[in-house]
Amino acid sequence: MLNDITVFDFETTGLNPRNERVIEMAAIRVIKGQIVSGFHTLVKPGRQLSPKITEITGITDEMLTDAMDENIAFRI
Repeated sequence: MLNDITVFDFETTGLNPRNERVIEMAAIRVIKGQIVSGFHTLVKPGRQLSPKITEITGITDEMLTDAMDENIAFRI
């Protein structure tokens, strides 16, 4: 069994990795089955979301107005 792992989760503007952008990222670190730390942020995609993405993720354009810049989010 793994005793120290980090799990990442991303929400994006779509499914094509060449054209789509990250809109939410999260991570948790688990040691011996216990969550010991975590991180979550919304990320500005630089474009409007499609209604389908809002339906799937629950994330709206309004929620991303003050979101973190992508370059900063990936450096944290």
